[in-house]
Amino acid sequence: MTSHIGCIPDCPADPLYPVMVRNVREIAGYLAPMGITMAIETGPELADVLRTFIETVDSPGLGVNLDPANLRGVSCEDPVYAVQQLAPYIVHTHAKDALNLYVGSAAKFYEMPNPDGSRRNISARAAGFQEVPLGTGMVPWDAYLAELKKTGFDGYLTIERECGDNPSADIQLAKDFLLKRIGG
Repeated sequence: MTSHIGCIPDCPADPLYPVMVRNVREIAGYLAPMGITMAIETGPELADVLRTFIETVDSPGLGVNLDPANLRGVSCEDPVYAVQQLAPYIVHTHAKDALNLYVGSAAKFYEMPNPDGSRRNISARAAGFQEVPLGTGMVPWDAYLAELKKTGFDGYLTIERECGDNPSADIQLAKDFLLKRIGG
């Protein structure tokens, strides 16, 4: 099961952090006995922050759905570095690409709330990104795929295209792009 869980605070002392840990631990703990992994989709936080969070939750029912476009486009994170940091937890990946339009606050972009649900006052500019057809953005695909292989990941690369003038054509382009790199 994959899901965005919101923005994990950078600092474990943030009052929202223990709330998120408790809630994710409860969900992952519920799913684990059924053989289901809750895969947190990457994007709002850096790989190191997500890894610390996962290790704090400490549940066998918790993993990562690594979305390199979200990492590169929103958080300006190097997807290769993210694979290195999150390798033990990666259970699924997206095949999506993006451009980072300007560096900003992912927490503001995703409207990170206070523990009571009210809006946080984040003065930094929100991050900006644009999803683009696979292979035309800022994800270093050859290095990313090589790092996934190096870590032993042999799961799915699911093509995700959420926008564009012709998503069907973009999905075919993505399929062809990936087949040239990983075979078929």
